[in-house]
Amino acid sequence: MTISEEDQKLINKIHGLLAMTDEWMEPEVVRVQAGSDIAEDDRQTYPYQLSHAVQQSIGTAVDHLHSMRSALWDSKRELLSLHTYAPFTLTRGALENASTAIWMLCPEDPTERVLRRLRYEMASIKTTESLLAELGTPQNEGLENKRKRVRGLAESAGIDARKLKSKPQYKEYLEEAGRYTGLTDGDNNLVYIYWKLCSAVAHGDTWVLRLFDLEPLGPGALGVTNYRATAPTPMLHMGIGAALQLAGRAKDLLNRRCTTPPQRTP
Repeated sequence: MTISEEDQKLINKIHGLLAMTDEWMEPEVVRVQAGSDIAEDDRQTYPYQLSHAVQQSIGTAVDHLHSMRSALWDSKRELLSLHTYAPFTLTRGALENASTAIWMLCPEDPTERVLRRLRYEMASIKTTESLLAELGTPQNEGLENKRKRVRGLAESAGIDARKLKSKPQYKEYLEEAGRYTGLTDGDNNLVYIYWKLCSAVAHGDTWVLRLFDLEPLGPGALGVTNYRATAPTPMLHMGIGAALQLAGRAKDLLNRRCTTPPQRTP
């Protein structure tokens, strides 16, 4: 299918939007100032510091977005072009991870931030156990010790350890990030909707193909028409724009949490 002039303009625009990730990919040392919100959060979650988990989530989101910027360049034809499916997988990863960072950082209640970090760690332990079970590997003592340590941190922070049993879901991260950034439309949480669409493409769900640009190629088997699918560039543009906004807001929120608030003048 020949790319329309409008789609080519959008592809060029996406590439331009992603340019900010060049700077974001530069090594950055996040300095947690004494007396800042995160300094206390890190103390209460050590050795599973909140700031470390947030930096990993932001870095993962940025890496997905920067990878997409690189993938847009078609060196053979020396022009910008768009793969049909892979950009949605990259966008999904960026939305998930940027939302996770916001989810951990955004509560003003420090106890809630600590709880979310510890729930996140407990979920990681459960995932590791599940993988070991699939591999037929005996559960090691280290995982049980880690679980006890996470529970102990919760109790030290005045948190009922039973709350750690609630495994956070992607929907929880995404909807929180949508509300925080204002990426909503009435009752619709746009961040969650973009993620659902990207996930459908990543999983190869057939229903989402009706949103693609389909070019008939002629009849195939009896009663079947063959089509060439082309990515819906406007939908991808909106998803990438949301992912970039989330990553930027997560970085800003991290810097604010890491900075000691100015002293008030009496």
